[in-house]
Amino acid sequence: MEAATFDRGRATFAQSLREAARARSRAFWIVAGLTVLAAALRFATLGVQAYHHDEIVTASRVLRGSFWHAMDAVGFSESAPPLYYALAWLWTQATGTGEFGLRSLSAVAGVATVPVGYLVGRELHGRRTGLWAAALVAVSPMLLWYSQEARAYALLVLLCALSLLYCARARQSGGQRDFVLWGLFSGLALATHYFAFFPILAEAIWLIARRRRASLPGLGVLGLFALALAPLAYHQTSLAHAEWIGNFTLGHRLWETAATFVTGETTDIIARHPHPEQSFLPLALALAALALIAVRGSRAERRAAALPLSLALAAIGVPLALALVPGGKDFVLARNVIPALVPLLIVVAIGATLPSARRLGSAIGATFLVYSLAFSVWASAAPQLQRPDWDVVADRLGEPRAPRAMVTWVLGEASLRYYLSTGAFQVVPSEGYDWLVHEVDFISDGPAPSPAHLLGPGFRETAAESAGRLYIRRFERRGPGLAPLPLRRLRGADLNFRNVGVLMDGIGPG
Repeated sequence: MEAATFDRGRATFAQSLREAARARSRAFWIVAGLTVLAAALRFATLGVQAYHHDEIVTASRVLRGSFWHAMDAVGFSESAPPLYYALAWLWTQATGTGEFGLRSLSAVAGVATVPVGYLVGRELHGRRTGLWAAALVAVSPMLLWYSQEARAYALLVLLCALSLLYCARARQSGGQRDFVLWGLFSGLALATHYFAFFPILAEAIWLIARRRRASLPGLGVLGLFALALAPLAYHQTSLAHAEWIGNFTLGHRLWETAATFVTGETTDIIARHPHPEQSFLPLALALAALALIAVRGSRAERRAAALPLSLALAAIGVPLALALVPGGKDFVLARNVIPALVPLLIVVAIGATLPSARRLGSAIGATFLVYSLAFSVWASAAPQLQRPDWDVVADRLGEPRAPRAMVTWVLGEASLRYYLSTGAFQVVPSEGYDWLVHEVDFISDGPAPSPAHLLGPGFRETAAESAGRLYIRRFERRGPGLAPLPLRRLRGADLNFRNVGVLMDGIGPG
């Protein structure tokens, strides 16, 4: 009797699933498949790569203590608002602060952006555009990279996409609920990263121009967020944490932004020399989609593209204008202007679905899509396109047998330091100390020219080995005792990195 009842219940449940599946449209299942693809790309290698400079700040400086310690650390060590860090602290109480656990918050946000991209595209230009938008979001190399980064950018992209969705809906419906939700998601985006302000400002202008009175509730909600964040923003600005951005020319950073948007953070940020030719084809395809809208699109289609395009221009153009104003702040950087990426992908999706240029648009969109997917798969499999294996290097170096220096790549936080359990610290020549060592280790990006000439005859090479994509050369002093460290010369070592610094452990100033 019980078995028969169980069989009937199982049959009823299976029938319910079949009926639910039949009730869904084909678009639903395509978006579901694209969401699964996005999850596979993001989670497959999520815990494989070592933490990378800024991620170490999140894991070791911000999230190392209580919730209130984390919020306090945001105030003195970050130049971003606290929402991501609050969520990350709560998230890691269950997952831990290991690479997979901490990064999984960003991965979930990145996956969730796929169906939101579909909804935005459908709202602006119909279901086909929505499907193309979801596909482009799912395989974007830039969005994949930051979905695997223990920082706020994937959450920022998701919240900005939701803000755009409800902006588009509010413009069409004029309903109070859509305006309030626009204000809520815009405020949450602003509480994730201050650069959300620029596309949100453009959205506010669109809404006020179309429905001035109806937009007031949403503007009120957004205003409350802005008022709450203002004291923290003022305090963080005074700390000048982001002033290092100006060390690179504005022209270089603008080109880097364009290339990074289509190939991800696979050059400077992972200490790899740029290969700009990899971005030529997708950039040309994106421009072709935009030109197709301008030349072959109807008035309604150009109007559909105008909203996301204006948000992208605001997200990039306003920070650029501020950087060019005498005495202005220059914070133009690819990851800071990432709120422009989803709107730009939606513009490409609109270009791919123009009825008046169906074949050409589909060809442009399909080529862009296939290139992005292929590049994302390549970046997930190729060590030279991934974060360096600092955990492997630390394991190979082990505990110091004598006072030693390690010469390697640094950018902000030295990633190697996090994985060493030896109390290593970073030093610079300006400190003026005379450092004494018995061992000097050089860690390069692949084999590099021998740096023996930087140390002089007092040292001899004792080991050379690979550690993933990195390469370790060990030099030890001939005989007992310690030798002065030529710190300034070592910082000029050719290790196939753009920025070289020195870490020390088991050592004190002479």
